Amino acid sequence: MALGCRCLSPIERQNIGRYLYIGRVTKTILDRINTDIRSQTNVNQWGNTMSVLEWFTNLPEKSSLKFMVFDIVDFYPSITADLLKKCLNWAKSYTRISDTEYDTIMHARRSLLHDHKGGTWEKRETAKQFDVSMGAFDGAEVCELVGLFVLKDLERIPDVTSLGLYRDDGLAVMRSCPGNKADRIRKALIRCFNACGLKITVQTNLRTVDFLDVTLNLATGEHHPYRKPNNDPIYVNRQSNHPPNIIKNLPSAIERRISELSSNEETFATAAPIYNHALESAGYSHKIEYHNREDGNSTQKKKRRSRKIIWYNPPYSKNVKSNIGAHFLKLIDKHFPKASRLHKIFNRSTLKISYSCMRNIQQIIKSHNSKVMKEANPPPTGKTCNCRDPTSCPLNGHCLVDDVIYKATVTTTNNTASYIGLASGEFKKRYNNHNKSFRHERYRKETELSKYIWQLKDEEATYSVNWEIVAKSNTHRRQSGMCNLCMEEKLQIIRLRGNALNKRNEFISTCRHKKKPSTRDKPKR
Repeated sequence: MALGCRCLSPIERQNIGRYLYIGRVTKTILDRINTDIRSQTNVNQWGNTMSVLEWFTNLPEKSSLKFMVFDIVDFYPSITADLLKKCLNWAKSYTRISDTEYDTIMHARRSLLHDHKGGTWEKRETAKQFDVSMGAFDGAEVCELVGLFVLKDLERIPDVTSLGLYRDDGLAVMRSCPGNKADRIRKALIRCFNACGLKITVQTNLRTVDFLDVTLNLATGEHHPYRKPNNDPIYVNRQSNHPPNIIKNLPSAIERRISELSSNEETFATAAPIYNHALESAGYSHKIEYHNREDGNSTQKKKRRSRKIIWYNPPYSKNVKSNIGAHFLKLIDKHFPKASRLHKIFNRSTLKISYSCMRNIQQIIKSHNSKVMKEANPPPTGKTCNCRDPTSCPLNGHCLVDDVIYKATVTTTNNTASYIGLASGEFKKRYNNHNKSFRHERYRKETELSKYIWQLKDEEATYSVNWEIVAKSNTHRRQSGMCNLCMEEKLQIIRLRGNALNKRNEFISTCRHKKKPSTRDKPKR
């Protein structure tokens, strides 16, 4: 009988139900580590084509140099646990890596089997669970760390003028030399990678190389765009169901990119026909023209004061005939006129609209499969209350609920005031933090609610606090870029009537969950 299961890594970009995306955490950690190492070692680890072109342009006496290009064979699967540990221990000499961060990075490398019933199958031999998977959140960052470790050793190879690495593709220049000397340099390069358990292919004594999406020529000092054979560009059709700004800016974006990859107007004219033909096939009449990069850099951008802007991003569809943008702006003028007390916060300068694309077929199918799986395998219901005395529970036996908007009503002899707050984790933890700020005076300014409670204490007034849940939602979703929990909190604050303790600047506060490594599908008890 065939068993339906799939091979996963804890860091893969897949919808794995309630499992935590550890890769989001390790990606942030590794980004910091790699940035610190690059700033201190000044090695050439390139992040894009433009950094390669900058390196190539600054090479002195190009006519007396030759290229050596190398490629790491099966880079991702060749990274072993011992190699990664060696790289992390080496990185500790340049930046701080705590034991928790170290263990998290190593734990994220474990692979597992996840069946359709939610069961987890692990390999018996834990050593074979180590895996640096392609497409993982932190897979590229792991490769960059290993690349930095190798680059530091490669700088010791004699007769190599300069070298750099982009993921598994490397490029170096050396002085023109006889074939036997170039072969010795090639073997020294191979030995450095073999010492790390990596294999490479090397080509030496080259005047011209195709690296990433650009061709570099040492003989002429020129560079121009490169495309692999039988890889003609295909662009979004002009009649496609995309927002007008995307269709409008597509030709100019291609024009700007090809100009950046071309060293002069002659090389641009040679590369332009294939892109003009692709644009014409997609229904565009625009012909790309060369723009000098130096001319664009000469005009300095004016410094502008950053504004707190709330964006409304409705999906664009040609099937909708209504002008959604115009209706949205009219609603702002109608509900927040200049006479309104909220006009300073909500106006055409702080509320803006920008269309987004409709979901593609992959996203639609993925969403449907996720919904079906959740209905077939509902999450187990755990404890709803852990109070020692259930009768004293602030929410009548439901204090462990999470992702909620709550309301605290403070009642005194002659007044009633309300406060709206949110809890992205368990409400009980948020409730305990509030009680802490009520008991200890050094926390009296922690929230508007605690300020009011301490004001009543100073007046020696008798009061009582009643807690209730007013809404439940989910936190920040990375695919949509929205946080329904924060938006629901703002909505509930607006709906407050009477004596409201919340301040008006809470309407435009940024989402506090966006920068968290992962805030969805938390494991249940």
